[in-house]
Amino acid sequence: MVRYRCLVVGGNANGCAGFGIGKASSPAEATQVAIRMCKRNIFFIDRYMGSGLSSDLVGKHNSCRVLLRSVQPNIGLKGHDLVTLILTYFGITDCSAKTHGNRKIYNVVRATFKAICTHESLEEIALKRGKRLLNLERAKRLQI
Repeated sequence: MVRYRCLVVGGNANGCAGFGIGKASSPAEATQVAIRMCKRNIFFIDRYMGSGLSSDLVGKHNSCRVLLRSVQPNIGLKGHDLVTLILTYFGITDCSAKTHGNRKIYNVVRATFKAICTHESLEEIALKRGKRLLNLERAKRLQI
């Protein structure tokens, strides 16, 4: 008996994306199952300055390791094609990606989403450290 496996990645390019894997006896059914799983498996991210990451991220699944590096604004996406596609679905336009180890697409997708799950916004970092986040322009005006 032949079984087909399908991988679907989707997002709104505004900080929300997900992935789903489906198996069925026909390709059309496998795609439908994967789409349903993708809608259930959604991740959210706060983008730094609307387009990038606030720090470097690392995700690992099996022997695949994905490294997402934060870069300056207006640099663009560089690196593994599948990782850059996933970052595009999240709306991240400034990032450098590197993959190590096993590069099967299922491992790369899971490692990328694990890396993105570790991302923390500046507000979360400040709250964790017990500090207050203050804009530099506002601090200059207040002469702090």
